[in-house]
Amino acid sequence: MNIANPPVTFTTWGWIVGQNNPPLYCQMNRGIEISRLSAQWLAAPSTDTPNQNASASGAGNGWMLGPLNGEFLAGNWQITMSVKATTNVAGQDGQFIYRVWTCESGSGANPTLVTSSFISSSSVTNLTTIPTALTTSVFLPRINLRGKEYVFFQTYWRIIGASTNNGGDVDYVFGLTASLVTTTPFVTSQARLISWDLSDRV
Repeated sequence: MNIANPPVTFTTWGWIVGQNNPPLYCQMNRGIEISRLSAQWLAAPSTDTPNQNASASGAGNGWMLGPLNGEFLAGNWQITMSVKATTNVAGQDGQFIYRVWTCESGSGANPTLVTSSFISSSSVTNLTTIPTALTTSVFLPRINLRGKEYVFFQTYWRIIGASTNNGGDVDYVFGLTASLVTTTPFVTSQARLISWDLSDRV
């Protein structure tokens, strides 16, 4: 099951990393390019929960799949997210950090943590205006969505190396060849019920 946002689209939202000294972590705010001076930059990833509610600084600190009714089988998921520098400023090095949750509500209220630790993507060195794909492969247990209908990928940017300029930024690039999530097989509750019934009759 592939979830993507075709066609390829260049955005101006993500993070202004500037000359902030690593290690620093900052959650995404959907639709916002977060300032290098924001209080959201922390020495370690924050441990709050997913949030898809609009706020004064943006909307959403991660990606949401759903609503879905069924289950993803246990196995390896791959997350590919592409980024670029909107300004041609080299020097910034970094990577994505994720946590995976399930939740009955699209607002992210009362979620259940799927991953016990933070997940790191591959990293980029000296990001330029040429899009770079960062990949993450993670084994996830079976995810049952019959009672929890959404999967959240809470998303952070980690600064590994400071930019050479305070205007240095890291922005998303979307599209089928740029950003997607490849899941394990998804079994709907109806299909699972039919399989269960047939096995009872063997």
